[in-house]
Amino acid sequence: MQRVMLYFGSFNPIHKGHIALAEYVVEQGLCDLVTLIVSPQSPYKSPAELAPELDRFEMAELACAGSKYPDQIKPSVVEFLLPKPSYTIETLRYLEQISGGTMEFSILMGADQIEGLKGWREWEEIVKRPIYVYPRGEEACALPYAGMTLLEGAPLHAVSATEIRRRIAEGEKTNELLHPKVAWHIQSKGLYKTEKDE
Repeated sequence: MQRVMLYFGSFNPIHKGHIALAEYVVEQGLCDLVTLIVSPQSPYKSPAELAPELDRFEMAELACAGSKYPDQIKPSVVEFLLPKPSYTIETLRYLEQISGGTMEFSILMGADQIEGLKGWREWEEIVKRPIYVYPRGEEACALPYAGMTLLEGAPLHAVSATEIRRRIAEGEKTNELLHPKVAWHIQSKGLYKTEKDE
């Protein structure tokens, strides 16, 4: 059975920290495949904040192809095909159904998401799956559910996508944070030129 780790996010834009984390879980042998689920519309984010979904997917494709493990780190458009806004439990069920029992799914999430997890649709069902949690800072992280595993050695990326969007909007350099092809895509499409952050 193929072990697939689902990494949900808006990837707005995808940056080197996202890819470093995906490479880390592959190197740790925690899965056979990391699938970046590019969310077209999160129930917790305004659509106005987001670059067009196909641009975000294309940037994810470019970043994954430039990773150390392009055959094991790939983006997915699955949530583009499902009703919006996107709910993790619905995506999980859809993937489990179409895989026909040939795949075992786990979830990769940031420690900052744990506190709000009880606000997610059918969160009790989500936490029945294995969940790998990466730290989002230096402070200690409590894991309230039995199926959660803390990735203590995971690479920490201090700069967020929000900060990257701010830098682009203000004309600051982001070269060290983005894959060159992602940076070129942003520049050529004129993305994030107007500040759209909350």
